[in-house]
Order: sequence, then structure tokens, then C-alpha cells
Amino acid sequence: MEPSPAVITLLLVFWLKIVSTSLSSIEADDVFSSVSKMEDLVHQEKKLVDTVDSFLIEAKQRLAIVEDYVTTYRQAIKGELNSAWLVANPVDAYHLIKRFTVDWRTTEQILRDVSITSNDACNHVMMLRDKSVFAESHDLHGAAIALIRLQDTYKLNVTALADGRYTGVDQSKEQVFQSLQDLSSRDCFFIARHAFADGYYDTALEWGEAALRQLAREEDNVGPTTEILGYEIKHFMNYASIVHDDVLEKKGPLGMHWQTNSNPVNKKLFRSGSSEKYESLSEQKFTPKLYQQQSEDEQNESYERLCRGEKLRTVKIDASLRCHLVTRGHPALLLQPAKVEQQSLDPMIVVLHDLLTDHQTDILRQLAEPKLATSSHLGPDGTFIRSMIRTSKNAWLEENENASLPAIRRRMEIVTGLIYTPETASEHFQVANYGIGGLYKTHTDSTVNREDTDPWMLRIGDRIATLMVYLTDVEAGGATVFPNAGVTCWPRKGSAAFWWNLYKNGEPDLTTIHGACPVLHGSKWVSNKWIRQYDQMFVAKCGLHFLEKFDALVPHTRVYADMMSRN
Repeated sequence: MEPSPAVITLLLVFWLKIVSTSLSSIEADDVFSSVSKMEDLVHQEKKLVDTVDSFLIEAKQRLAIVEDYVTTYRQAIKGELNSAWLVANPVDAYHLIKRFTVDWRTTEQILRDVSITSNDACNHVMMLRDKSVFAESHDLHGAAIALIRLQDTYKLNVTALADGRYTGVDQSKEQVFQSLQDLSSRDCFFIARHAFADGYYDTALEWGEAALRQLAREEDNVGPTTEILGYEIKHFMNYASIVHDDVLEKKGPLGMHWQTNSNPVNKKLFRSGSSEKYESLSEQKFTPKLYQQQSEDEQNESYERLCRGEKLRTVKIDASLRCHLVTRGHPALLLQPAKVEQQSLDPMIVVLHDLLTDHQTDILRQLAEPKLATSSHLGPDGTFIRSMIRTSKNAWLEENENASLPAIRRRMEIVTGLIYTPETASEHFQVANYGIGGLYKTHTDSTVNREDTDPWMLRIGDRIATLMVYLTDVEAGGATVFPNAGVTCWPRKGSAAFWWNLYKNGEPDLTTIHGACPVLHGSKWVSNKWIRQYDQMFVAKCGLHFLEKFDALVPHTRVYADMMSRN
């Protein structure tokens, strides 16, 4: 008997409310937001399987004896249940008593042993769960949203993705990735409902269609349960189509918290006088809006296009950029100059190639890995919160934790020309690892509120510059993009992106708003070093005009050299 549409609708609405609540924040002990933690999960799963496997081997041996007891009984009575006949023969009566004494005692003890072994296995699993990493339901919700964002950002084919196949960002490499397992119809339906709850109405319909395709291909799925699942998916598709068309009609195809196709699912709407409107929506072309104020929608569109490797700047702008070797007149750079690649002249964004060695990047990762905790970001009310806007884990490292860290800091100072010590000059090393589809939506590194009265912030000033070192190569995705400047920096182990966050007068430069693109394949590690404003007064001096910007790395000066010698 099929459940009524009213019942399914009520259950669907209730489920969507639960999902919406679970997606509004990230748990402090989540796993999905860090590939490093998920690598731990791989080892954890092996321990669990080994525990269960040991239990199965032992249980099979014992259950073979139990099976022999049952077989002996059935062979002895040969289907005869006449009690008088079974005990009439003294030999049969002897065997009856023997089965109750010797055979049954053995069987009873084995059943107890199996129960004890089962409890031991359960207790061992509980111990692993309590003392080490373990995935929970919120991790599954996060992983579903990560797949949705990856599919949406990189325009992945849902049919191929359901089969575990997707292509990389760099088309010149012809990257194709294939998973070990595909997604089942229930997996696709699960993802479809999450997409709907998160406002991806167009994506929800694609995943719903994928669920129906997978269901038709699954030969083992036959029976009432499969029929009910198919009915639920179809009912969801009808419900999602209605909501999709309603949102498209009332709000348009794109907003910060929703997106739809340009055309309605219900073709009757084309004949209701709205056909010209939908045709105009389909014909709308994206025009880059660089070096000027962008709306949230425009900024997000530029962010996603840059993540996909699209070029938003003119050829003329790109032609003005240069790669060069920089010594800044510093003795340490005379034999090994800094390799500088300009990414943007205004704002000044450069990539410093081979800033750190493989050994140094590995040291930063190894020190940070045991300390990783879920990343937070500045919320609307000015407090730090955890959410799907930033899906990563990070750790803070102080220089006294390892002898290599002062040398790394010194290398950064020499190349950038800025002052990193004492503690008022720069923040500790922050090391971050991104998870499934790990990202950080567009934001600015400037953190000081002009009305802030915190004595410490008033003493150290805002983050004048950012130096972000890539600690790993990333096979696909994971770029750092600047929507207002049309810049994309691709991760390369040992290289770093450097930019100024402030004008020379100390005001935030909003053209440096940037974001971390979702990691499509691989593991992304970065280390951030944020340089504070006031200790740089002699090396990064104020300008004479309120719109004057820093346009280069700091030149080597005697004042700077004296400061470095004191440190």
C-alpha cells in the first residue's frame, strides 16, 4: 500500500527542517571539515573491521559446533515427534538424555561465549569511539553539502558524479577522477533533499533525477521497499518542482540563499504570459565587474568563475604583469633571489615561488596536525562562529615549539621586508587543513572595527598584510581567488601568496576581498602569517594621499636591517 501524498509531504517538510537546522552550524568535533581527520578515519575504520573480523572468525568456529548440535538432533529424530515412540527404545532414550546433558551444556556454553565475545567486540568499538576520531550524523550532512557545492561550483555532471566520476579544473591536463564506489539511489536522494534544504533548487532536481536513474539500474532493489522509495523520490520531485518554479517566479533565478534554473519546470508557465521574461533570463550574459563595488551576487558569481579557472580580466591587464627575481639589496637574497610573480598591480598581489623548502612545509604540517580544531569566522554580530562558510580545521603554532619555526619566520621577513617580531608585529603561524570540498567563502583579512576599544587591538593595529604559504600541492581545485581583482592563485607546495590588506592610511582595501575555492580532489594545507600594522611604521610608511596604496614589496633599508639585527 502506497503512503498518501499528504503523509509524505508532512514527513518531507519535517525532515527538511531538521536538515536546515543541522546545516546552520558546524560541530566543534566534526570530521568532514579536515582531510587530515578523515585520513585518521580511514585508519579507525580498519581497526573496526579488524575487530569485527576477529569476532566473526571466532563466532563461526563456535557456531559450527552449534550447527552440528542442531543437525545431530534432526538426524536422530528423523522428523518423528511422537514422544512415546522416541523414548520406547532405550538407546534412543539414552541419546535424548545425553543431548540434554553433554551436548546441550556444550552448546549453552558456546552461546554464552559468543555473547561474551560479542560484548567484548562492542566494548572495544565503544572504546575506539570515545578515545579517537569517529564520524557522526552531522559529518554525513556536511559531506552531502560538500558534494553539492563541488557540483555547483565546478559545474560537474551529476550523472557522472553519481557514478563516482568527475573531471578536474585544469582542462589542459585532461584530469579524470574515479571513486572506488558509486552513489546509490538512496545516496542521491539524500543529497537531493540536502540541496533543497540549502536552497539549491536546481541542483536538488538534478540529484532527484539521478536517484531515479540509479534506482532503475539497481537490479537487487526489488520489492515493496523499492516501490516506496521510488514513490518518495517522485513525490519529492513534484514538490521540489513546484517550489523551484515559485521561487523563480517571485525572486528570480539567483540570490545569496537560493538558486534555480533560468526556465521553469512547468512548461505551462511559458504559455501564461511569462515566456518573454524567462527567455530574457536565459539570454543574460555575465559581465565581469572588476575594481569596483560588487553586490553579494556579483561577488559570488566572480568567485565561482575564478575557481573554475575562467579569465575575467582583459588581455591588456594580464600583459602588464611580470615575473622577476628580487634581492631588495639584502645580502641573504643576493645568491638566491626571491622569485616573484605578479598577479595584480592594483591591489598588489604576488606569488612568491619556492619561499619555503619541502622540509619546512612538512614541519609546519606535522606540528599542526595533532592540534587541529574546527575553524571559525567572524559572524554578523562580531563574534566568532563555526559554519559552512568556512569548512576547515586549523591550529596555531608559536615559535618556541620547534627550532625550525624561527628560521621560517626569518625567511619570510627577508623576502617580504616586513617585521614579524615581537608578538605585536605579527600573529603566530596559523596552519589550516581543508576537508571534503573545503572552502572559505569571500572575506577580508582586515579584522579591526574602527570603533573597537580593545587595548590590545589599539596597540597592534589591523592586519596590514597577509602571507599565505601553500604546504601541499592540490590535484584539482583549492585556488585562492580575488573576485574584485580577477585574480586566481593556484596552490603549489612551498610557494606563497602575498598581498596588502590596507591602504597606506590604514583603511581596509576592499579590493583584496578573497576566498578559498572548494578542494575538488586532494588535500590542501596552508599556513597564514598575518602582519600587524603599527610595528611596520618605519618600513611600510603612511602615504600622502588617502587613496595611496602599497604597490611593491618593502625595499631593504638600514632601519629595517637594524631592527632585524636586534631580533
